[in-house]
Amino acid sequence: MEFLPFIASVVLISLSGVLAPGPLLAVTMSEGRTNRFAGFIISMGHASVEIPIIIGLFLFGSLAITDDIKAGIGLIGGLVLLYLAYSEYSSEGEVKTARGFLSGILMSSLNPYFIMWWLTIGFHLILQSITFGLLGLAAFIVAHEMCDFLWLGFVSMAAHKSSKTLGKKAERTLTLISVTILIVFGIYFAYNGLAYFV
Repeated sequence: MEFLPFIASVVLISLSGVLAPGPLLAVTMSEGRTNRFAGFIISMGHASVEIPIIIGLFLFGSLAITDDIKAGIGLIGGLVLLYLAYSEYSSEGEVKTARGFLSGILMSSLNPYFIMWWLTIGFHLILQSITFGLLGLAAFIVAHEMCDFLWLGFVSMAAHKSSKTLGKKAERTLTLISVTILIVFGIYFAYNGLAYFV
């Protein structure tokens, strides 16, 4: 594969994951209501987990993550998501925007499907980047992370603008959407993790 088609494939495949609804989107919508730059800060936390994984896969190949570890991550991650949903709903719109960077870390490291994506689809892309050496690795990281930063940045700014323009009604709607996403994924992650051990 040529270099430019490789970068194009990285962007398109990355967007397919980035644009999908999930915990990262939910917390970005939530925190974006009071901080228009929340998406960029959350993306930094997300990248702090993601980049070491990319480099590790590039250098050492597939990581030895057992089914026990995946199930444990799912169970813990699910409980954390349910707690965040409860916390957001009970705060009556008073979002704690200071979470930012930490939210990006938690929503990444405690999401078992984030890990699985990197061990499957992501790893395949990394194997292709090896063809281009360190340039391929650097280009891959930049292209992939830019997708996260641009999308989550847009989401937080849109959430902030709508909450300011449309007022309390928009805030309640964003809260309900965010809480619903967190609950759905929280139950899903926790159930699958618990089912493995039972």
